[in-house]
Amino acid sequence: KNLLDACLGAIIWWAWGMGAAYGESGESDGNVFIGTAPDGGGPFLAAGWAKVGFDPANGKVLALWFFQYVFAATAATIVSGAVCERATIGAYIAYTCFITGLIYPVVVHWVWCDNGFLSGA
Repeated sequence: KNLLDACLGAIIWWAWGMGAAYGESGESDGNVFIGTAPDGGGPFLAAGWAKVGFDPANGKVLALWFFQYVFAATAATIVSGAVCERATIGAYIAYTCFITGLIYPVVVHWVWCDNGFLSGA
């Protein structure tokens, strides 16, 4: 199940999680709950990485993506021991998608984005 968490977590974090965590939001639109896609797609599906300063030479955006992906997948694996042999595989996949696609990205946005309501900025 941990390998399943890592694989699904990577796909979900790439497609949705990074954008929900680090997408634009804030005082201009009144949304401090979750990141949204700016013009050009932003971090959703890696569409706007070139527009937000992605430079393959330094790899800052890729390093941030990988660092946060590992924590998103880890958030799902923490509970895997508690539900081991107690949940069907379908329920476990749904749980993994929920944790890595909604719970973790929203909390990251709250704390680490400049306009998140729990950030110190």
